[in-house]
Parts: sequence; structure tokens; C-alpha cells
Amino acid sequence: MTKQALITATIECLWERGYAGATIAEISRKADVTHGAHLHHFGTREELIAAAVDALFQRMIGEFELRFSKLPSGIEARTEAALEHFRELAIGQLFGVVGELLNEARTNKGMASQMRRYGASQRMQQRQMYIKIFGPAAVEDPQIFYWLDTTFAVYLRGLSVLQATRTPKEIEEQWQRWKEFVLPQITARLILIGENS
Repeated sequence: MTKQALITATIECLWERGYAGATIAEISRKADVTHGAHLHHFGTREELIAAAVDALFQRMIGEFELRFSKLPSGIEARTEAALEHFRELAIGQLFGVVGELLNEARTNKGMASQMRRYGASQRMQQRQMYIKIFGPAAVEDPQIFYWLDTTFAVYLRGLSVLQATRTPKEIEEQWQRWKEFVLPQITARLILIGENS
């Protein structure tokens, strides 16, 4: 229970206060544990933060897998609904926290090491998420994988960061323009794969 309390408190601190404000003292206070309790479960602050981000990603994947199980069956409707789910994930807490940590990792070698491990795990899980939505043949297609990964890992991550400087309306307009461009690219390839299989 202490481990889970520390992870939950770490996520909340990162979201509310950013990396600098997510101190061990603040995390311990929020988790209602002793200041040294983290050492029993996590060796360093960076390991605790990496575990918290991984837990947050797992939680988000679980929520979205439930949503993905309810996606429409038609190719275009399914693809558009999946892209909207990706957007909800990207504009939420996970990408905000990850963005904060990626910025810190630029100059913090311990955090950089943790984020590289997290990144490798996240990419593998994203691939599994794409397979569950579109099937293995679609994800093996380099063009489909490129468009999905560019949308999720690059474009939406960028929009998440821009929330600090753009209005919600500007973010929405930017997203709609991207979706109008990428949706036909993905659906055309999915239809082609379906015809060739």
C-alpha cells in the first residue's frame, strides 16, 4: 500500500507542481508516509518518478483499451474514433507529466536514463495498442505505422505542450486540420490492405 501511495502522490505532485515541485518531502507528505519510506521501495527520486509515469501510462492504456473495444467497425469511422481517443490521451495528464520529465531529462542524466527505459516500454505498448485497434497486418505496413506514430507520439505530444501558449480553440483548430490530412492517408492504406489480404 505504501508503494501505491507513493506512486499516486508522485503523479499528483508532477501534475500539480512539475518536476521541481515533486520533491521527496512533498511526495511523502501527500502520500502520508515517512520521508524515508521511498527508499524501501525505490532507490532514487528518479526511479520513483519513472515508476509513477509507468503506472500512469498503464492506467491510461487500461482505460483506452476499454474504449477501443467499443470502437465502430467501419474503417473510416473506426480510424476517426481511434484518433479522437489518441487526442484525449495526449491532451491529458500523461503527456503533461511526460513532457515535464522529458524537459528535465535534457540536463539530468539520472532522469534521462529512466526516460529512455520508459520510452522503450511505451513504444512497445503503443504498438500493441495499434494492433488491437487496426490488426497486425495494418501495423506491419510502414505507412500506416508512420502515420499512427507521427500522430500519437509527435503531433499530439506537440499539441500537449502548446496548451501552455495556445487557447483551447486554437488547439482544436490545429487538431482538426491535422485530422483532415491524416485520416484519408490511414483509411486509404487500411482499405488497400483489406483488399490485398
